[in-house]
Amino acid sequence: MKTNRTPAFLLHLGVWLILITLLWLLLVSASALPNESIRANMEKSALSYADKDAFSFENGKKINSISDNYADTILLNVAWNMGEGNPLTSSLDTKYYDGEEFGESYGLYLAVTEGKAPNTDYTRYWHGSAVFVRLLHLVTDVNGVKIIGFSVSLLLLALTLFLLCSKKHYDIAVLICISLCVVQIWNVRLSMEYQPAFIIAFLLCILCLLLERKSDTYVTLLCVAGGTLVCFFDFLTAETLTLLLPLMLVIAVRAKEKRLSTFRESVIILAKCGTAWLASYAGAFIAKWTAATVATGENAFAKALSFAGERVGGEVSGTQEMPNTFFSSVTANLGAMLGTQRRLDYPATFLTLAIIILLLVSVWYLFRTADGEKTAAKLLLLLGSLVLVRFLVLNNHSFIHCFFTYRALAPTVFACLAALWFNIGFVKRKRGKK
Repeated sequence: MKTNRTPAFLLHLGVWLILITLLWLLLVSASALPNESIRANMEKSALSYADKDAFSFENGKKINSISDNYADTILLNVAWNMGEGNPLTSSLDTKYYDGEEFGESYGLYLAVTEGKAPNTDYTRYWHGSAVFVRLLHLVTDVNGVKIIGFSVSLLLLALTLFLLCSKKHYDIAVLICISLCVVQIWNVRLSMEYQPAFIIAFLLCILCLLLERKSDTYVTLLCVAGGTLVCFFDFLTAETLTLLLPLMLVIAVRAKEKRLSTFRESVIILAKCGTAWLASYAGAFIAKWTAATVATGENAFAKALSFAGERVGGEVSGTQEMPNTFFSSVTANLGAMLGTQRRLDYPATFLTLAIIILLLVSVWYLFRTADGEKTAAKLLLLLGSLVLVRFLVLNNHSFIHCFFTYRALAPTVFACLAALWFNIGFVKRKRGKK
């Protein structure tokens, strides 16, 4: 047994090491790009936020339509400061000028136009999106970057759907589309920081659909890639998408093609995938904090872990509403998905959920079949429930930032729909005709 496990461990570790190294070198290369070559478009980007609120509503007062201008101005600021000094150091010593009493948008403008020195540490994240921010600012401004990012998301989604349809899994493709519509995927166009998790998730969906037939090892290796990539490019928006959505497609496809293992065997495989993803995700953070400590001579771990503590259970600030139970983060995210205008709109949230659940249960009760895909349903619902666990673990963060973290519920919606679809009579009749 030991002889089998060691090579597998080394293989996954090797993939992680190669990938995190290549990603960092990519960030170094982008940091080496002279700031003068992107100054004109960076100035346009900075000016575009002059008349915008930090968090602007784009569709009435719905929480799910908030554009996170605050996060984008910080990303632009960090990306700009990466171009100052030695690229090897600046790519790790990530910081920005916060504009002091005038705010982050003005801070970005002063940093770009007047060379204002950064005064705020932000080494706890990799800020990998800065690679494309800097490169794309050679030819466009922030609005162009958003359009390109959203277009890439849609292209990768289209390729995912094409692969499903090419295998005649039209139903799974439809369920994916419905799930993404429920979380208003079109709203990721509103912010650069909303896009990486979806781009990575769809890319992994494509690769999983292409490789899952070959071996489960390819799936666990892709989980290593997913954890590493989302840590590098994302900043806790909907990171679990990169694990759950690809795995759910694998389960759904295998179930339809009668290739799904037993529940116990499948859980073991999923546990390996989850471990690979989580270890890679945590390892990428540790790599950043270690490298930042070496680059700056300051303890990046202490700063990062302090912020991590706040994300889990710190005091809520910056919102008009305060959580009143341990489960407020879950309520806030469910409400955001359903289009509420407040984080804790209990009547609207739970009445709507009750109607939806009653409808789904009714359909199952009326059309349930004895020979449905019960194993697939259990596995999908198990994976879907992990999103709620994520909200509870990162309780403070999930409550404050529910206006973008709620998009992590897309796999949960898919799990519910697919579990139902695989276990109603229509599926049985359809198979009987083949």
